Amino acid sequence: GRCNFRCSYCARSMRLREQQDMDFEFYRTVVRDMYDSGVQELGLFYLGESFLYPKLVEAIQYAKEIGFKYVFLTTNGSIAWPKEVEACMRAGLDSLKFSLNYADEKQFEELTKTKGRHFYRVLDNLYAARNARNNVEEETGHRCGLYASYIAYDDEQKQKMRKLLD
Repeated sequence: GRCNFRCSYCARSMRLREQQDMDFEFYRTVVRDMYDSGVQELGLFYLGESFLYPKLVEAIQYAKEIGFKYVFLTTNGSIAWPKEVEACMRAGLDSLKFSLNYADEKQFEELTKTKGRHFYRVLDNLYAARNARNNVEEETGHRCGLYASYIAYDDEQKQKMRKLLD
């Protein structure tokens, strides 16, 4: 539930609950119960930044070890450092989505309520994630899907986002 952004559109900013990490033993219990109940896909996020969780790699690995077929997460990208992203992919992550709801530095600053220079860090991390994905696939045969999503406010925003992602 923790995040390093303060996005204007995110419900997390309303602070409806305590912002802390899930206890790992509680995680293991809940995830095991979910699997035993027939759940086959697991999203390791809700509100907040996935890469702030110190046991993210272990959480992915545990879910895959007990049999989840598809494990996915979303990140704002700002601290999705290449080494951690690659470790998540090696642990069996099946899909990593970067939430990019801004087409440029100015829009980034307005929406995330953080410094615009972090916009370029997000883009660098997205590019590095693609390289990490390719390295892991080449070495292990496991291919993690890599995606970017955004809110299409209007056609102009859609065109800006397409240009950015190209």
